[in-house]
Amino acid sequence: MFEPRNLFPVIALVFLLLAVARRSRARGRADRAARTWLWMALIFGLVSVWLRLS
Repeated sequence: MFEPRNLFPVIALVFLLLAVARRSRARGRADRAARTWLWMALIFGLVSVWLRLS
């Protein structure tokens, strides 16, 4: 349906926005959920860069 090289940057952005929203709800503290969202954003971001370069 969608190519991963086009979809993964969007997924990374969504995870990043979720992390920012979670962190703002936690009043600036990075709780486990916010850190997990950030890790997911990082992983999808790195994979999307790798897919673009290959």
